[in-house]
Amino acid sequence: MDPLIVLGSIAVFFVLCFFIAHQGRLRTAMTIDDYFIANRRIGGLVAAMTYSATTYSAFMMVGLVGLTAIHGVGALGFELVYLMGLMLAVLFGLRFYVAGKKWNLVTPAQLLAERYGSRVLGLAVALLYHVFLIPYMAAQLIGAGKLLSGLTHGAIPFEVGAALVISIAFAYTLWGGMRAVAWTDVLQATMMLATSLAVLFTAFQLAGGVGAVLEKLFQEPTRAVLSVPGPHGRFTIVNFISMTVPWFFFCLSNPQVVQRFYVPKSVRSLKDMIRGFLIFGFTYTVIVTLLGLVARVVVVEPHLALGQTLDQDDVTPRLLTMVWGPVAILALLGILAASVSTLDSIMLALSSELAVNVVKVLKPSYEERLALAISRALMAVIVVATIAFSLSGGVIVELAVTSSSWLLQLVPAFVAALVWKRASRASAYASIIAGVGVTGALTAIKKLQPSLASNLVLQVDPGIWGLLAASMALVASSLLARTDERGARFVEELEEALKGLSK
Repeated sequence: MDPLIVLGSIAVFFVLCFFIAHQGRLRTAMTIDDYFIANRRIGGLVAAMTYSATTYSAFMMVGLVGLTAIHGVGALGFELVYLMGLMLAVLFGLRFYVAGKKWNLVTPAQLLAERYGSRVLGLAVALLYHVFLIPYMAAQLIGAGKLLSGLTHGAIPFEVGAALVISIAFAYTLWGGMRAVAWTDVLQATMMLATSLAVLFTAFQLAGGVGAVLEKLFQEPTRAVLSVPGPHGRFTIVNFISMTVPWFFFCLSNPQVVQRFYVPKSVRSLKDMIRGFLIFGFTYTVIVTLLGLVARVVVVEPHLALGQTLDQDDVTPRLLTMVWGPVAILALLGILAASVSTLDSIMLALSSELAVNVVKVLKPSYEERLALAISRALMAVIVVATIAFSLSGGVIVELAVTSSSWLLQLVPAFVAALVWKRASRASAYASIIAGVGVTGALTAIKKLQPSLASNLVLQVDPGIWGLLAASMALVASSLLARTDERGARFVEELEEALKGLSK
């Protein structure tokens, strides 16, 4: 495809998005509350769309399509487990929302600092977020870079595509804050859903219709994609657990998602946000996995017939070179919208952590405008680090799971903060140190001693063992120590506030 047409289409779409972002800026005061969480004034529909656009990224239309096409329907189960994890949003979302309003919280790490009475803990968690999220951010750049390069047959290099996407996301975040991000997410989430449907319809036509696709899928050896563990044995029970456990806790572990619990303007808006996301997520997941199965027929099987192998992240770019040009352009824009909407939300969350839990902790005397300016400037460092990481390569699905695996180590401290009076500052530290330590040690062993890869313990994702270690450390240290009166009061006051909502 002509790279000028591709770049022109991208320019038109994102100029429209930037216009929307500018409207958000015009209504945003340069205060920490307004810039990062829109003064908790986001309505249910916008909240649902920004939650959806934040969560679903290039992982879906590039990563999950390729995973399904190469490894089969186990990918659907993998993604549905994430949606099952939404029960955690139902259980804890209201607690985050109420705590945010009661203690004027802006960031997830700030909740830990307030609950456990330790600004140093909040600072440490904020810095860990920056490290752990780089692989997930890099996955967005890899998806965008491969897509643009593949669609233009290399005329737009991978590096240019990656830099373009992160620059757009950085501009949104820098310019308008939460309102800019949330309002553009409405357009981008709509674009994601509409374009995925258009590609699915076109791909079915390309394959000869639904009947032709089903006939091919049920033939040998293609029918292996309709069962687990799949044609290459990817979805064994151990692999499936390793992939899905970090994904299940996504809504509690990822700060850009947790921060969404702070922004609704009412309890009703919060509930609408969760319901809307569930509908969007289920619909989008079914569309994308169906597209992966069609891609198996029209992209993967022809390559296998020629004795060629195909990287799973190259499936979608190859498919888009086969469909009608306008549909390919729309699909490209939908995938780039998914990447940008995830990146700008992560950047906003990380920038808020820098402003609230790093700059204001190290220099409490700084005014909010100065703290904001410093945090936005420091985000440039994260942008450079993400670009560098993306150039080292990697598979989108694996990078996304890697980030979630490391972030998993923070979950026990958050859950205990919201529900358990005995949890203390010492137990929170012990939990995070144990989880990160075990995850890091097992990861190092797997890399340094590949001969041990067949060991059952090492076959399970290190983050799962880390989660177990973090949970046991938190429980043991909490039971052995005296009850933290400050923490107990926090939970009691939270419970009272929740009871007040039900009256």
